[in-house]
Amino acid sequence: KVEGCAACAKYLLIVFNIIFFLVGAGLLAVGLWVLLSPYKVDILAVLDNQIIQTGVYFIIALGAFIFLVGFLGCCGACCENRLLLVLYFIIVLIVFLAQIALSAAVIAFRSDVDAFITDNLNTTMNSYVSVDDEGKYSVGWNAIQLVLTCCGTNGYGDWAETDWAGTETYTINGQSVTLEFPVTCCKVDDPYALVDGDYPEPLNVTACVMNKDSNFL
Repeated sequence: KVEGCAACAKYLLIVFNIIFFLVGAGLLAVGLWVLLSPYKVDILAVLDNQIIQTGVYFIIALGAFIFLVGFLGCCGACCENRLLLVLYFIIVLIVFLAQIALSAAVIAFRSDVDAFITDNLNTTMNSYVSVDDEGKYSVGWNAIQLVLTCCGTNGYGDWAETDWAGTETYTINGQSVTLEFPVTCCKVDDPYALVDGDYPEPLNVTACVMNKDSNFL
């Protein structure tokens, strides 16, 4: 009876650690993807804050840590190694307590974090020049709007409050139109063309810029 329960606990522990292992691998993969992505520098520049920009390294470190913990747990459970299991238990306890503390902090300061990020985004929007500008803020906003298919911080109306408003025109059907938002807000076929230095043309610039059609904006 005891052996049966012990065996069941052993296999449950192995399954749990495989999940833990996969979560760590996932975080590690996401962190490395962001770090190695061609858009990484451009998109992170939009946030214009060293703490936020170094967050990607924290994700990588956290993923590696969870990955290692899952590996230790699997080894300890499979080999029934008491030392590894004790070490695993201590680490999991620390992680659990840290998660509680972090969750409480996020809940308590959520509005402050949102305001902090929004302020940083709005500040860099004021440094935007044009679609063709090669400054880090212009390139960053162009990249983030193309890749994430978004427009401004909360919507295209944000651009009307920036220093850029009314300064850029775009030719549509032979007519020069003053833009209310950058054309990078418009949906495109292949946003990753920006990596090769090619500006991807909007799917339907008339519907996007003139009509603000949500299907193309």
